[in-house]
Amino acid sequence: MANVVVLLADPWDRSDVTMGVLQSLVDDGLLRPITDPSRPEWMAPGGEPEPRPRDGYVVSFVSFHERGFGLPVDRFMRALPHYYGVELHNFNPNSIAQAATFVTVCEGYLGIPPHWELWLHLFRATHTTRPTGMTGTRKATRTGGCTLQVRQDRLNLYIPAQLTSSNRRWYSSWFYLRNNDGGLPPYTGRVVEVQPEHWRYGVPSEEQHRLRQLLKALERLHDRGLTATVAMAAFHRRRVLPLMAWWRRLFEMTLDKPIDGIQMSAAPFSDEEVLRRVNEAVEGWQKIGGLSPFPMRPTPGYLSLVSRVWLQPPRPPCSSPWPEPLFVFVVFCRG
Repeated sequence: MANVVVLLADPWDRSDVTMGVLQSLVDDGLLRPITDPSRPEWMAPGGEPEPRPRDGYVVSFVSFHERGFGLPVDRFMRALPHYYGVELHNFNPNSIAQAATFVTVCEGYLGIPPHWELWLHLFRATHTTRPTGMTGTRKATRTGGCTLQVRQDRLNLYIPAQLTSSNRRWYSSWFYLRNNDGGLPPYTGRVVEVQPEHWRYGVPSEEQHRLRQLLKALERLHDRGLTATVAMAAFHRRRVLPLMAWWRRLFEMTLDKPIDGIQMSAAPFSDEEVLRRVNEAVEGWQKIGGLSPFPMRPTPGYLSLVSRVWLQPPRPPCSSPWPEPLFVFVVFCRG
């Protein structure tokens, strides 16, 4: 941030999360129920002024789970904090929404696992700070210092993804989440004070030709009306959290398969509830009639764009306990 002095962050806001709030997330299918009281999947703060999680726990936020985050995290979500060198609390709700939408676009519409090089080509991280009221100074933030967003010069290569500019006091709704298998970086209270150079990096120009066919497929989806709003509505309708590890990917979820380990709930949301969730995450006010231009895979009527061949692809730079097939992608766009 050229010619700007970044001051130390303010203290944490005391959390407003109670056991009742977290139980409502469970009831809504956004959080797993507690199965081990001696080591619960989640815990509400006990009135402490700042996070003090037990060993093996991280700090999460209610809005993250409303935007598509869940535990255990999938390989793609594991990769994000490790690659950018941050902790979960350094993201913000829009970062989570962008990542969940990207996974949905890859799995539900392109018919492929999340493609790491495609992500790096289309997205970058930026350092988020707060105003101080004084010219030439900004203030670091305890939460949300790393914002994931579409690169400004690549907006035309991706689907429209205009997210809300008002996530009111989301940082006050923090709680503790068990860090299953250490998939996320441990909590240290890190504050992002400067933007690392590698946050700007993308795919080297000499390797971008490998993305050409995927970008053509995205252009086709864009032309048919796919937006971030549509993708969010689709994963809410299917009752999945895209950033959570599932035994089957979105393109493998058929009605004849059991939902255990696949969906958070078998009960469908009403159109009104889907619309409410989407409107909390995107800019502008949406109407239910514009949220279904065409079905998500594998629902009949989906737009067929990609065939999969069993070879070696690029994958996120992060270990994962869940086996997954290796693909290279060949795209066929039909007129």
